[in-house]
Order: sequence, then C-alpha cells, then structure tokens
Amino acid sequence: MRDVPGEKPLVPLLGRPMIDWALDALLNSEGIGTLYVSVSHNVPQTMKHLAGLGIEVIMTSGTGYVFDLGEAMNHLRSDDVLVCPADMPLITSQGIEEVLEYFRHARVASLSVAVPSSIVRSIGAIPSYTVMAEGREVVLCGVSVVDRELMLSGNTLSQGFMITEDEQFALNVNTREELNRAESLLRRRRKK
Repeated sequence: MRDVPGEKPLVPLLGRPMIDWALDALLNSEGIGTLYVSVSHNVPQTMKHLAGLGIEVIMTSGTGYVFDLGEAMNHLRSDDVLVCPADMPLITSQGIEEVLEYFRHARVASLSVAVPSSIVRSIGAIPSYTVMAEGREVVLCGVSVVDRELMLSGNTLSQGFMITEDEQFALNVNTREELNRAESLLRRRRKK
C-alpha cells in the first residue's frame, strides 16, 4: 500500500491491525488445524506482532508470492492447506468453513475462491486482475485450498473454482480507498 505508511498487515483498520481481522476468522474456524503465517524480512514489525499473539511464523525469502508459497509449503506437514491473504479483513470464520466444505466435495487438488467482478465493483473496489471461470468474469481473491504434496511434486493440479457473491471475499485492501471501504463495510456489519 504505497499511499499508507507502514507494513501492510499492520495498517490500522477500526483500531486494529488489518491482519488481526483475518487471524480472528481463521482462529475461530473449526476446520483449521495449526495456523501459520508466512512472513519475510520485509515485515519485521509484523513478525513481532505475531510473536506477541503466539502465532507461529514461517520465514520465507520475500522473492515473490509463488516462490514464497512454495517455501512455506515445504515447512508444513498437513495434507491440505488453506491459504488466506492478510489483506482480507472482511473474511469470517463462517466463510472459511464454507470454503473448506466446498473443497471437501470438489474433488480437485487446488481450489481457488473467486468473486464475480461485478460484486467487487458493487462494493466500491476496482478489480486488479480478472479471469474467466465457468463463463463468468471473476476476480481471484487469494483464498485457496491446495493438496500440499501434489503442489510440491510439480505435477499439474486439477483446478476448481468456488465462485461466490459473498462480499467478504470481494475486498483485498490495496489502497487507502479500499481501506476506507473496508472500514465502512465492517461498521455496517457491526450494526446488524
């Protein structure tokens, strides 16, 4: 987030670091076993924050998303791994459970969660990258479940999509405007 100072995971959102919103959803999901957060030397304050919360971290090189994901997967022992970005403060434990349940029945080695681009636009965000899936223009939100061993084998993975219109998957916070929109949506959620 070039227009917001500090480390992105620690950007304040309604008085809390942005990463804490995603951590709450993951920690309160029954289907999640051990929680690890992948970090690099680029986020030293985030590492301190996570240590203070008792969250285990996996150190990666910071080379890039795909390479770092592979490094993190090499440290894990779980058969299936859920990946969730730190910049998704709207995600809930119920949403995580829905993804895990969908994966159990999808019979694919890699499941990516996607949101129709129209939903992303409807909440005031701008899709940075869209793909066609199941005949629809969608935005991959970054949440996925993967068969860890198959991924590490280098073999081509059977790919599936969970396309959802649920706004909790529609906002990755990358700009000040998206941060403001996340705050507005979280305030609205609190009033319900």
